[in-house]
Amino acid sequence: MRIVCWNTEHKRDSWRFLCERHGQADVALLQEACTPPKEVAARLDVGPGPWVHKGWNGARAIVRLSNRVQLEWIPTEDIIASAPSGSAIDSPARLAAGVATLPGGEQLGLVSVESGHEWAKIVPAMILQAQRYCEKQGHGAGLPFIVGADLTTWWDSDTTVFGEMMRIGLPLIGLHATTFYSRPNGQTPADAALQLDYVFASRPIAHRLTVRALNDPGDWGPSDHCRLLVDIAGD
Repeated sequence: MRIVCWNTEHKRDSWRFLCERHGQADVALLQEACTPPKEVAARLDVGPGPWVHKGWNGARAIVRLSNRVQLEWIPTEDIIASAPSGSAIDSPARLAAGVATLPGGEQLGLVSVESGHEWAKIVPAMILQAQRYCEKQGHGAGLPFIVGADLTTWWDSDTTVFGEMMRIGLPLIGLHATTFYSRPNGQTPADAALQLDYVFASRPIAHRLTVRALNDPGDWGPSDHCRLLVDIAGD
């Protein structure tokens, strides 16, 4: 199975780029996704959205790229509604969730999440709530999860998110690479110096994942974030 993780910078050209470059992958975990162009939506299973949104952030999304996997989208509203009163789940960090069924019947939970630096610390609580919701919906305890995340924070900062993700059983999968450049600062992909994008996976499947940052300037794409390519080996 192959997953593309990407903050698309709310660009319609990013949808077209995804379709052209990664039509043979299986699933995309997207952040800052705008409404997909009609010709892309006709080729890919873009899911339920929502595609109506305010502000610059765009939507988080899980997109099915191939017929090799089946995908059940989990409504974010249901995850939030199932959270305990006063939970951090109501914070501005946003996620999309789903359950993929692979050939042979193996199931994987999938989450695409995006947060500002100051909200990264509550991401683990949101992931836990998504896991609990999936369990209550009959997907079973111990469903392994893969999380594609734009945390708007650097891996060696003082944030607690990486330690908390490890604590809840979702370690960072070995990747330290530049994934972002700043247009307002006049940078290009060749000037990229920050890592803001990450992949986490449940411990039982972590050894099966290989993650690469497609950060070569010639293959960067239309967004200010590069894509992360996740390959999952058979068990």
